Amino acid sequence: MAQITVKELYYGERYGVMGEVFKSMLLAPDKTVDEQTRLELEIVRQTLIAAEKMKQNGDCIAESDLGSAAAVFTSGGEGNG
Repeated sequence: MAQITVKELYYGERYGVMGEVFKSMLLAPDKTVDEQTRLELEIVRQTLIAAEKMKQNGDCIAESDLGSAAAVFTSGGEGNG
């Protein structure tokens, strides 16, 4: 199990979310949706694909990259607020 940073998730070689986004945008142009919306939807789609790959590989995001909101979410939010 590897702990990776968010930067590695998006720009690294193993998952390379942004590389896949740009490849998809360039190779399969879609004129039915405006470009900004399509870009945002493709980022979400590729992130979900990468998350599934991470799950299959047993990888996770390094705790130092999660931030306080994710820490609250993963701890169940007990005693907060």
